[in-house]
Amino acid sequence: MSYDTDVPPHLSAQRGTTPAPLEAPNPNTAMLKGDIDSGRSGDKVEVFDPGMAMLGTCEEAGGNALSPKDIARARFAEIKERWRLSPRKPGYAHNHFDPTLALYVGFIGVAGAGVSAAIWLMRASA
Repeated sequence: MSYDTDVPPHLSAQRGTTPAPLEAPNPNTAMLKGDIDSGRSGDKVEVFDPGMAMLGTCEEAGGNALSPKDIARARFAEIKERWRLSPRKPGYAHNHFDPTLALYVGFIGVAGAGVSAAIWLMRASA
């Protein structure tokens, strides 16, 4: 195997494929998981999320596999209905700047300047 870098391609490190269109015929649970992992549903940022058991596995094991119609309804509810009826905006990580790191670096800079000034004043007065 040969890669441009030492890191093999992985969906958590690079963009995945575009999720299937919402109106796709015969949707399956992999399409629903792709919608969620791509950030299309609005409740998480785009990241590969390996699951121990894929969506729909329990239903199939129990003999009640989801029909394409049920999956289509779930995809619609996950993508459009959830946010159409909700007054809140998508999660905190979506299009939001967190000033915590900038404040921390600024505090360290001000504290360092203060300590340096105190040392300089002590040496200047001696």
